[in-house]
Amino acid sequence: MTTTTTAATVPPAATLVSTAAAEWWKLRSLRSTRWFLGGATLVMLLMAVLESNNGDPTTIQAVSVAVAAVNYFVQHILAAFAMLAITSEFATRSITVTLVCTPSRTRVMLAKTAVVGSVVLIAGMLVTGLGVVAGATRFDELGDLGAAQVVTVFKIGSYLALLAVLALGIGTLVRRTAGGLAVLLVLILILPEILSLVAERFGLDGLGTAINFTPTLAGSRFIGGEWEFGLVLLGWTAAGVLGGIWALSTRDA
Repeated sequence: MTTTTTAATVPPAATLVSTAAAEWWKLRSLRSTRWFLGGATLVMLLMAVLESNNGDPTTIQAVSVAVAAVNYFVQHILAAFAMLAITSEFATRSITVTLVCTPSRTRVMLAKTAVVGSVVLIAGMLVTGLGVVAGATRFDELGDLGAAQVVTVFKIGSYLALLAVLALGIGTLVRRTAGGLAVLLVLILILPEILSLVAERFGLDGLGTAINFTPTLAGSRFIGGEWEFGLVLLGWTAAGVLGGIWALSTRDA
């Protein structure tokens, strides 16, 4: 009598690719996804149309307007979109179904990270590129656009994607949209201002330097050409993902 041994195989539902596919289908089915991405596009186009020309011949005004739109509006819209990808599941308790279908909570977090990061990267580049083209058309700068501006658009998209993943991690830690947005706004808006005021008031040069390592200022320097600040952004993003994995793994859904 012979015994046939069948090698154990990993079922499709237990792979990172299939989990990411499920997260993608969930994200694309949400009406809020279209609203957020459409809103980011509309804001960018409005800035390109309404912003006045600064008259500086040494810069490409269309790029400056696109960067300003990202700093003032678009980054917050896409960060909120990323956060809702997880906090909405906690609000509706659908996270329970997600974790029952995929018991590996680390895999769930990594899949959400891959999907949200990829969507925001692509959307960020498309929205920014559209804004640059619209602004260049208005300011008669289409002939000035070249490879350098393409690189800038890629850096802006990368920054938005990294910030979105950080927002996803914060949302996983806090589990509430309002609380998560409050933490995010403190981190990207209020903290740099407080550090700047304290550094100025007490003459703390080291603290003034530390401001550059907050997410938004590191992002600005990265977009401006200081590639090493991309590592700072990666550090913030990694902290957000690891915090999200810890939160999912140690708390009940």
